[in-house]
Amino acid sequence: MFLLTFAKTDKEIMSDNVKFINELERLLNQKQNDYGHFDNTSFVMAGILEKYLSVYNNKEVKVPLKFFGIFMIFLKLWRVMQSENYKKDSFDDINGYAELLRRLVINDENSKK
Repeated sequence: MFLLTFAKTDKEIMSDNVKFINELERLLNQKQNDYGHFDNTSFVMAGILEKYLSVYNNKEVKVPLKFFGIFMIFLKLWRVMQSENYKKDSFDDINGYAELLRRLVINDENSKK
């Protein structure tokens, strides 16, 4: 038995991309409503970690603002590695954190100009 597969047309690929972006935006808006703005959370978490590490090491320690987003992506990847089953929300979260981190980095660059 032969399995025939057909490549998607440019129009189908574009449609898939639009669906992905729309779903990602919906997810990001929902999470922001549930948990607050990612940039604020990143700022607070970096500040807490800086204070804790500074006290622990008895010297000033700086934590980059983007650390929280990177950590959350690692956490979600670890969960994917530990699970034997596909969990769509894990991959949605990874995509979401990657997009939020991308925006944070761009906003941080633009604020320095």
